Amino acid sequence: MREARFDFTGERYAVTGASSGMGRAVALALAKSGAKVLAIARREDRLKELAAAAPAGAVTPAALDVTDAPALEQVLADFTASQGKLSGSVHAAGILVPTPLNAYNPRKAQKMMEVTFWAGMQLLQLACRSQYAGEGTSHVLFSSADAWCCEKGKFAYAAAKAAVNAGVRAAAKEIGVQGHRVNAVLPGWVATEMTESPLVQALTNHAAVAHKAVLGQGEPGNVTGLVLFLLSDAAAWLTGACLPIDGGYTA
Repeated sequence: MREARFDFTGERYAVTGASSGMGRAVALALAKSGAKVLAIARREDRLKELAAAAPAGAVTPAALDVTDAPALEQVLADFTASQGKLSGSVHAAGILVPTPLNAYNPRKAQKMMEVTFWAGMQLLQLACRSQYAGEGTSHVLFSSADAWCCEKGKFAYAAAKAAVNAGVRAAAKEIGVQGHRVNAVLPGWVATEMTESPLVQALTNHAAVAHKAVLGQGEPGNVTGLVLFLLSDAAAWLTGACLPIDGGYTA
């Protein structure tokens, strides 16, 4: 079977959540396709490992909390000053804390919204500013199949991901007049450090997930191709879309 290959030579992207999971897979795929990548996450050691796995000089690590807006803008300013204006961005940063209605931590629930939604919209705002953005940029925010079809105990996570969908659709109408695009991807159950954590595993109905996801559990690489497509010129007429990639989970 033929594989789609992308050439991002000369392009520049900011990727959050780049230290693990789907964010790392996207950052590495972009780097191996020729792009310069600003890899953003909290864990500096993991970012250094990513940079070592990528082609030499392709990845610029930036260890910070994505909810720290001034720090985020500073690393974008430094990166674009040295590498050139952005071609786009990917917001893959996110956290998953189970929130059963009768026993949840409001502070942790709020943190999920801050990391997943507000930080993503902050990145989009900054990455579309004229001082940091090139012409015709493309952006991808990570949502989730849970935004449409939520398992019990995850109402705050589902709400944060649903907010991403709404934010992407509204923002697409604003940035489109400047020639920029933004879309969301909605992965289903993908094996990552986050989904494999003992707390998440204990509260997951694996039988239900297995029944709904007719193509089985996903891996980070299953999602990467769609993200690269959305960033590429092949998707030049696609914006404001919320695209599931979930092995049939929401079919």
